Amino acid sequence: MRLPQIQIRQTYAQLGLNITKPVQEIRQPQAELNLRQEPAVLDIKQAKGQLFIDSSEARENLDLRSSAQRTRNNADYGRQKVLEAIAQISMEGDRLAAIENKGANPIVDISFEESIIYQSKEIIAEGSLIGDGIEIRYDLQPAQINVQVRGKKMDPVIHRPVHNYTPGKVEGYMRQWNRVEFDVVGLYVDQKM
Repeated sequence: MRLPQIQIRQTYAQLGLNITKPVQEIRQPQAELNLRQEPAVLDIKQAKGQLFIDSSEARENLDLRSSAQRTRNNADYGRQKVLEAIAQISMEGDRLAAIENKGANPIVDISFEESIIYQSKEIIAEGSLIGDGIEIRYDLQPAQINVQVRGKKMDPVIHRPVHNYTPGKVEGYMRQWNRVEFDVVGLYVDQKM
């Protein structure tokens, strides 16, 4: 025999959520450096140099000597000739002092040497254009360089960050409501038993 049955069907509730995400916006504006380089000060002082030109040798080469120079030259020439004559007399005296040596007759030799007719010599004037004979000297004075470094100046301006925040939202709604259904099955009773 079939007994009536109660069938229960249950549907659970379903909750839905609408979620709006939060929005966060952060911007950092660039800082302003305001950097300035002060120009350096450069001070250069150059003292005047000295130029020396000595043309006395060139004047001598052209035989344009001063009277003082001519006097010095004549005195030097006379001193040289006196020294040569002293040397010759001394040498002849040494030869005469050695007269006791046999085989050499210094008196005859010295007489013969003094009697030689001197050949004429060509005398070349001292004036010459060989070389310039001009002495040029330049004394350079060192330059004085002063550098004054003035550095840099910086005035930074810092900007605060910009922060925008939109909070999120959560909204709930019912996607499906809960239900309970009851059914009775087998209401008919089998009477053939």
